[in-house]
Amino acid sequence: MSNRFQTKVAIVTGGSMGIGRATALQLAREGAQVIACARRRPRLDSLADEIAAFGGKFRGVELDIGDIDAFPALIQNTADEFGRLDILVNNAPTVIGGMIVDQDIDAWRANFGVCVESVFIGVQAALKIMQPQGSGAIINISSVSSLRAGIAAGAYSAAKAAVNQFSMCAAMEAAPYGVRVNVVAPGAVETPGLDASVHKNDAMKALMASSIPIQRLGTPEDLAQSICFLASDEATFITGVVLPVDGGKTPQLHVPDWELTLDNRTAK
Repeated sequence: MSNRFQTKVAIVTGGSMGIGRATALQLAREGAQVIACARRRPRLDSLADEIAAFGGKFRGVELDIGDIDAFPALIQNTADEFGRLDILVNNAPTVIGGMIVDQDIDAWRANFGVCVESVFIGVQAALKIMQPQGSGAIINISSVSSLRAGIAAGAYSAAKAAVNQFSMCAAMEAAPYGVRVNVVAPGAVETPGLDASVHKNDAMKALMASSIPIQRLGTPEDLAQSICFLASDEATFITGVVLPVDGGKTPQLHVPDWELTLDNRTAK
């Protein structure tokens, strides 16, 4: 395993499960000091034990990133303690699906609160540190739902599309300071969110996999590798990009029947 993040300090939100957990593990394996935040302490403790087993540097912080005071305070405190902040991965997932005619305004606001407002809060706080230090990489996690239309996904898709556009604007503002901002847009990935979306229905997951050109669902590790690439010095000429990591699903023209009938969106 390489040590390409040996001197780096990274914050990962939604870091206790799924894509966030896999990303925290990958960063730690490659030498980063990782701070992962999530709302569930037991899962953070489990992750801490796993990282400690291979000698990684990790701290878990129980935090709701919707807290407009606590989240930026975590980012500032991290920079104060370690003298820098190199990587921010905004990953905290949420999805409240529903047909447009049925969804209430609270569900709409909840999607935008977690998907968009928390990203704004995190990016703003990180840029205040990264721009003066002259370096840094921010990776915001969106979804292929931001690039394609679907049923019962209006609020979620709109929120993730907002993440894309906001990230591109942030990339333009941050570029002169040596800071990069990119987006990873996952497709169908084997996470607890996907299990909840299809009610742990293995037949439905098999049907989803069969509709993907690569013929399988993604794994959290697939996404972690893509995120870590964009966070690394190997991607220093890449900013303002929305990268679908979906097994070739986004350019596919045919929309399978299961996508038209699924009544919940997969949390990424």
